[in-house]
Amino acid sequence: MNEEQKFEDYRNRLNIRDVLTDAGYTLHKRDGLRYPAYVRLDNDGRRIRGDKFIVMPNKNCCFQPPTIKLYSVTSFIWEHPNLFPEYNQGMKESALVHKVCQRLLNIPVEQRNQNVLAPTRDAKPFNIKDYKIERFHPDEADSQKPFYAFFKSRGIDFATRCAFHRNFFLASKAADNGASYKNLSFPMYIPGHPEKCVGLEERGYPRKDGSARKGMAAGTNASEGLWMASPKDMELKDAKDVYVFESAYDAMAFYQLRMKKDSGLDYKARQELKSAVFISTGGNPSYGQIQGVVKAAPGATFHLGFDNDLAGKQFVFNFESIVQKMNPLHPESVASDMKGFIETFKEGITSTKELLDIDDDRYVELPEGLQKLYLAYDTARNEAWEYHYSPFLCKEDKQEAADRMNKAYQEFKQALFQKLHVQDGQDLNPIGIVRELPSEGYKDFNDELLEKKQYSMTDVVETAFDENGVSLTEEREEENEETKKSGLKR
Repeated sequence: MNEEQKFEDYRNRLNIRDVLTDAGYTLHKRDGLRYPAYVRLDNDGRRIRGDKFIVMPNKNCCFQPPTIKLYSVTSFIWEHPNLFPEYNQGMKESALVHKVCQRLLNIPVEQRNQNVLAPTRDAKPFNIKDYKIERFHPDEADSQKPFYAFFKSRGIDFATRCAFHRNFFLASKAADNGASYKNLSFPMYIPGHPEKCVGLEERGYPRKDGSARKGMAAGTNASEGLWMASPKDMELKDAKDVYVFESAYDAMAFYQLRMKKDSGLDYKARQELKSAVFISTGGNPSYGQIQGVVKAAPGATFHLGFDNDLAGKQFVFNFESIVQKMNPLHPESVASDMKGFIETFKEGITSTKELLDIDDDRYVELPEGLQKLYLAYDTARNEAWEYHYSPFLCKEDKQEAADRMNKAYQEFKQALFQKLHVQDGQDLNPIGIVRELPSEGYKDFNDELLEKKQYSMTDVVETAFDENGVSLTEEREEENEETKKSGLKR
C-alpha cells in the first residue's frame, strides 16, 4: 500500500470531529447541531474568538470561516502541525500525518515513544522565557553575523535589517529529544497589549535552494497575535498607515522595494513609510487578528499586501467584510427594527449628527418607542418656537419651554444612540483600505525582491548611513566576505 492509499484509508476510518477534538477543539453546542462548530478555549475556559472550525454536513471535512477552504482528516493535520503532540521541529508533514492517524486508530508503531504526550490543549502555554534570545544590533558586527544566512537567502539587505532590528531575533530551544533548534523569530503580540509576547512566527535555517521551514512556535496564539513593527517605532494606536502581510519577510521586502532609489517615492513619502506600522498575520489572517488590529488603530488607513493569488484575494475580501461589519451601522450589525431607518440614508452615514436629521420618511421607520420620544420632542420644539415669538409671555415662561424642548431632545438622542450602539460625536466614516500588489508576474513582494538584484552598489551607497548616523556600509563588507568564502568572483 503506497502513501496515498494509506492516506485514503485514514480518511475512510477516522472522523474529522475526532481529529478536531484531539487538536484541542471543543464542540460549541450553541452554534447548533446541523452544522457542528468546534472552538478553542483559553486558559480561563473562555472561547477564543475567531478560532473556529465548522464541520460540513454529510462530508468528513471542515473549514475555518470566513474562508471556505475544506480540510480532510489528513490535510488538517498536514497544515496544522503545531496542534499535535507528535510534531517536532523539522519533521516532514507526511510523517506527522502517519503518526497522528496511527495513534488515533491504535495502530502499533515500531520504536514509538511510550511516554505518551498530553494533548495539545493541556500543553504548557507559550512563554518567551523558555527560549534563549540573540538580538541583532546595528552597531555591533559580531551580533549581525548569525543573521546573515537567514536574510541573504530572502534578499533582505542590511539597511532593512537595521530598520526592523527591534522586531526580530534568533530564538533557541531544546526539544524533548535533547536536540536544540534555532530559528529566526518574529515576536507576536495582541494589538493593544505590547507587554506580553504570545508567540513566534518562525523561519528555519535556509536550505541550499533558499527554502526554509516556516511555522509558529508551539503554544502561539495565532488567533489574535500579530507581528508588529515600525522603523520609527510608531505605536499602533497613533499610526496613520498600517501595512498588513502574510509574513514578516513580505513586509520587510515591501519596505525595501519602496525605499529603493527607483521606487518613485520622494523624501516625504519615505519618511511616512518609516513612520508606518508593518504587520504580519503569519499566514491565513483570522477574524480575531483583523478585528484586533482595526480596533487598535481606529484612525489608520490599512494597506493590504496579501499574496497576489486566489488565497490572497480571498484574504482581502475577508478583511473588507470583517471591517464593514465592525461598523455599528452596518446592516448586519444594527437591530432588525432599525434596519429600515438606516437604509433611508442612501449616501451612507459619516457622523452621529446625521442620524438626528429626521424627516417624515425616516420617522415612520423608527420603532414605536423612539417614535414616541421623537414626537414628544417635536411637540416641545413647536411649543418653544410659539412661546419664543409670543409678545404676551414673560421671559421665564419662554425659558421653561426651551428647557422642555432641550430635555425631550436629549432623551430622544440618548435613546437613539443607545439603540444603535454609537456614541455622540463618534466618527462613522468607513475605514480606509488600499490594496498593495507586487509588480505584474510576481506572487508576493519577497518573490519580486528575490528576482531583482539583491545587493546593488547603488543601494549600498544610497544607504551608507541611516537617519541616526549608524554606518550601513557593513553590507558591502559582509557580502564581499561571503564571496571570498565561496570562492566566487564578482
